[in-house]
Amino acid sequence: MNLAEPPTENDVVRLDTLTADHKEVVLATPVAESMWQWMPVMPTGTSLEAYMDHSLDMKGTDAFHPFYVVDKATGEFAGLAAFERVSRTHRRLEIGFVWHPEKYRGTAIVPATQLALLTRAHEARFRRISYFVPEQNERAIRAFSKMGAQREGLIRNYMRTAGGTWANMVVSAWSETRSRRRLPCCETGCARFSSLDAAAPACFRRANICANLKSAL
Repeated sequence: MNLAEPPTENDVVRLDTLTADHKEVVLATPVAESMWQWMPVMPTGTSLEAYMDHSLDMKGTDAFHPFYVVDKATGEFAGLAAFERVSRTHRRLEIGFVWHPEKYRGTAIVPATQLALLTRAHEARFRRISYFVPEQNERAIRAFSKMGAQREGLIRNYMRTAGGTWANMVVSAWSETRSRRRLPCCETGCARFSSLDAAAPACFRRANICANLKSAL
C-alpha cells in the first residue's frame, strides 16, 4: 500500500502529500518559532525554507512521506506531519515533523491527525510505529502516552536542534501486539468524531479519546 496516496483522512482532517504549492502557506505561519526548539539541524541550512526544500526532496524516496494537514470543516491549513525512517523490509516507521498552528492546539484536529496517521500505517501492515520526542516536549510525550504508545527509553544527545542545543529523545512506540488493546475512552466525546469509530481499524477505535489528547496538546 502507498503510504501517501490516496490521502489518508477521516471526518475531521485530510492529510495531503506536501508539495511545492503548499510552500507559500506554510512559510506564512509561525512554524519557524517551533522549528528552533524541536527540529533537527540539517546540512542544507536552518531556515524554514530549507526545511521545506529538504522535505520536498526527501519525498522522492519511500523512507519519508511529508503531509499537509487540512481542516475538512474549513479547508484551511491545519498542520504538518510525516512518516519518516520508513522500512518496509522491517515493517517499521516513525511519525514526526508534527506541528499545528496555535489555534488548532487543544482541538479535535490534533488527535484526528494522529488517528489518520496510525490508521494508514496499520492498513499498510506496519508492525512498529515509533515517536522520537525531545525530552523537554512534555506535552507531546503525555499525549502519545495517553493515546497508548508505550515509552521505551531515553536516547541522550540524539540530535542537535536548529537552535544549536543538543536534545535527548524519548522513544515511544506502538507495536503490533500493543496496538491490539483498545484505546481508553474518555468521559466526554467529541461531536466531530461521531463517525470515526466505524472508520478506524479495531485497534484504533474509540476515537472519543480526543478529550484526553486535547488536554495534553
